[in-house]
Amino acid sequence: MDQMTDANPTTAWEAPVRLLLAELHPARPTTIVDVGANPINEAPYSALLKLGGCHVVGFEPQDAAYQALLKTKTAQETYYPFAVGDGQPVELRLFKSSGMASVFDPYKPGLRAIGHPGWAKVTGKIGFDTVALDQATDLLPFDLMKIDIQGGENLVFAGAERVLGTAVAVIVELRYLRMYEGEPMLGGVDTELRRQGFYLHKFMFNKSRMLAHSQADRVKTKRMQDQLLDGDGIYLRNIAEPDKLSDDQLKHLALLAAAVFDSHSLALYCIDALAARGAVAADLARRYVNTLPAELRNGA
Repeated sequence: MDQMTDANPTTAWEAPVRLLLAELHPARPTTIVDVGANPINEAPYSALLKLGGCHVVGFEPQDAAYQALLKTKTAQETYYPFAVGDGQPVELRLFKSSGMASVFDPYKPGLRAIGHPGWAKVTGKIGFDTVALDQATDLLPFDLMKIDIQGGENLVFAGAERVLGTAVAVIVELRYLRMYEGEPMLGGVDTELRRQGFYLHKFMFNKSRMLAHSQADRVKTKRMQDQLLDGDGIYLRNIAEPDKLSDDQLKHLALLAAAVFDSHSLALYCIDALAARGAVAADLARRYVNTLPAELRNGA
């Protein structure tokens, strides 16, 4: 009888990931390109990185953020102080919060609407030559692009159509309430990614804010955050046609689903497709479910 795994909650996520790392054996490690790798928050792939399950190639043009990345990098991480875009020069607007840096001017009405007009103050500007990833001859194939550059996403996608052609997923920040002049917003990013063969899978999270009003000091702000602001969405290569994905693409996608996306049905979907080809053990899907936390399993 297969052993069920009811791991400690702090490590429960590791069991299915470790199983896939032991069983899948793609030709190369799962590779992640991080555009705008500013380490303000923990990266969504950090757990996989800690297990030695991926290699990260990151780009961060802000010097302070780049230096912070270099201080903590491991042998599995490579970082470059470049601005990624469509290959054309840009001017980066700097703000008090480094996480707001953008090639676009702030959209003041939007920031006023959520009660943060001070966020619109530009503290400096830096000119950059951008690198189009399609022109980066030494960039090796990658499986996931994670991108968070405050409105400049479509510039990157336009300059990366060739290299994105073999990727299986994109994690991208999506905007619902305009914060920058000229940014593409949810609809513009979705249209561009669908043009390149990616489709929305799920939201990792969404952020909301309370709209500014005269009674703000009389209400509980956290209970009245009605206006969606932005969030991270996961886009996948068309999973409705798994026959168009190679064995290795399915393996990388299964691992990302388990370790990064928290999408266990996607992991099982990929495992089933691989098993049908004889590319993995026939019982791998059953063993995968055995490693899941009890709250995700239905009986035996």
